Order: sequence, then C-alpha cells, then structure tokens
Amino acid sequence: MMKLSARTKPIGLRGPVHPDVWRVCRPDEQSPGLPLACLVTDSEAATGARDIHLGRSPTGVPGPAVRLPTELAHVTAGDIVAISPDGRRVTVLWKKAAKHNSLLLTEQCDNYCLMCSQPPKDRDDTWLFDRAKRVVDLLPASAVSLGLTGGEPTLAADALIDLLEYCRKRTPWLQLHLLSNGRRFADPSFTRRYAQVGYADIMVGIPVYGPEACLHDFIVQAEGAFEETIHGILNLASLGQRIEIRIVLQRHTVPVLHDLAIFIARNLLFVDQVALMGLEMTGLARPNFAEVWVDPADYQRQLVEATRTLADAHIVTKIFNHQLCVLDQRLWPFAVQSISDWKNGYLDVCCGCSVRDACGGVFTTSGERVSRHLRSLDDPLPSPLDTSGRFPAG
Repeated sequence: MMKLSARTKPIGLRGPVHPDVWRVCRPDEQSPGLPLACLVTDSEAATGARDIHLGRSPTGVPGPAVRLPTELAHVTAGDIVAISPDGRRVTVLWKKAAKHNSLLLTEQCDNYCLMCSQPPKDRDDTWLFDRAKRVVDLLPASAVSLGLTGGEPTLAADALIDLLEYCRKRTPWLQLHLLSNGRRFADPSFTRRYAQVGYADIMVGIPVYGPEACLHDFIVQAEGAFEETIHGILNLASLGQRIEIRIVLQRHTVPVLHDLAIFIARNLLFVDQVALMGLEMTGLARPNFAEVWVDPADYQRQLVEATRTLADAHIVTKIFNHQLCVLDQRLWPFAVQSISDWKNGYLDVCCGCSVRDACGGVFTTSGERVSRHLRSLDDPLPSPLDTSGRFPAG
C-alpha cells in the first residue's frame, strides 16, 4: 500500500508555508508563476532560488525545505502535493504516474452505507473544493482523467457547480467522473444547473443496491433514498447526462443481483454503463464484516447471470475490483483493472501467475479480508486474454 500522507520535518522555514498546493519539480525546471516544490535527490543539486525544497536529507539545500520520510519516497517530479502551513505534513493529491487520480471533495454524506469505505464525518470541509481548484490549476496538459469523490459532493451544491465550471474553463479536455449517491439529482433545478455547466466529458457514478426501495434504503441507512436516487437518475437522463450505475457486491446485494440486473435492463436501459464492484473491506465494512462480507467465489453463478442479462440488453458492463483467478472465465472479458494505484497490490500467491499483468489485484486496505480461493494460474493461456466486454457465445 502506498502512503499518500505522512509527517515531515521542516527545515529553515521563514514563516507559514504558502500556498498549500504545490507541483513537484526537478531542480532544472523553470515555470514562472507556478508554485513549484523543488525535489532534490542525492544525485541532483538545487539550482536557483526556490520557494521551497523537498528531499530526504535537504539540510544542505538553499532556502526553506521539507524533509520527506521513507513513506513518501515515491514522490516524484510532476506530482502535486499539499504542504501544511507548519511544514510538518505532506499529502500527495495527484500522482503523475498513476492510472487513477481522484480528489476528495467532502467527507459529509446523507447516506450511511453498511460497507462505506469512507465513513461520513459531520464537519465543515467545503475548503476542499477550493483546494481542488488549486490542483486543477497545476494539472499538466497530459492529464487524461480525474475523479471527484466524497462523501457526497452534491451536498455542497454551489461549490460543486462552481468547481465544474472552473474545470470547464481550465481543463476542458479532462474526463471527469463524479461519484454521487444520486439523491440530490432528484431536485430538477439542481440537475438543470449541473447539465447547464456543459462539461464535455463527465459521467456521474450512482449506486443502486436493490430492485426495490426496502433493500436499497436498508443498505444506505436512509429512508426514501431509493426513490430519490431513481428520480435523480431519470432527471439526469432526461437532460442527456452520462450515467454509470454502481453495484457493490455484498451479502445483501448478491441474492437479488439478477433481479437488479433485470430491473436495470427494463427501466434504466439508457445508462452508459453498469459497474459490478467487489467489496473493499475497510471503513464501515470492517465492523460490519459479518453483515456484508461474502467470498466472491461463492457468488459467481449470480454474477454470470447478472452480467449476461445486462450484456444481452446491450448495456456496457464492467466488473471492478475482482481477481481473475476467482472469476468465472466467461466473465474475464468484462473485468477491469479498477483499484486505485495507491491501494492496489498483489499477494505472494500471485507471483508467477500467467494472467497477473491483466488482473485487477487486491485492495491492500482490506488486509487479510480477501477471497480464500486466490491462487496462481500457472498454465499459459492458449490465446491472449479477452477483455472485449462481450459475453462468450454458448
């Protein structure tokens, strides 16, 4: 697991660090007007005046510096970091080499899902939206996509719309993926504001956990949530907005998975894609282990049925957060390497596996809470791994 935040040691600061967001640069990089934190290594010397330097042992570099601990040895030029005013903490907000980068916009939420990996916190954190803007300002033209997550970002409606408008002006080429429980979109006026931003490439990912209200509301621990979520999805669709439905596979959703797939195929056929997601055993999922955990090996029949139903309805279907050795091979064409880089890993048993490079790996945040059926597939495949997203015939 890659740590993204750690304690650091300030050296020679002349006052509070300002601003809070910096792009890490090489000693020879010159980009006037940008807040650049110069990364000094043992083989490179600092050149020119800098506002701040980063390094493992920066005691000899000119100007104020922050000593990075071993946990942040992965920080490299091109990354974007936040430095606390006292210089005693550095947080990596965007990694140049990562496939998946997301910005946390809030820890507040009006759901309280049984398996939530980011348990809600009731505190004012709207400052995160302003920090997100400062990150957007530092993104390179090579950046492809960015996730916007929470909590529930739509609770701060004005701040979210403002951020999306800011992205449209500053980074219109980016693919944006907004995670939301969908309930705020039941308000037609808010949904119109969202659509009127006119962002070229944005998709909102919304969870649906059952084909009827009782189960969904129980899982998210919010009465009336199902009705608001479905109305939100319909409102978004009426305005031509891109929608992803997310289904986390856990003890309560697996028994109704095929019925839920039928519900989507009959009533929400217009969605852009459906993501069938393996459970991350962290956050609230840990104390609720007995309530939510089911070994993926035990629900392959239900997963095959649901995937076939969605695929037959010509709905783009993707399977997230699963290991190929556990998946029915008929599902391999739908499997996606989806786990964020910083918490994606492989176990010792994965060494030498013939399909490791195509496998999604495991959540390192889940610890030992993984399938008991993980194994190495030692026999070479007779043909290249099919990841076409089509259900095999027969």
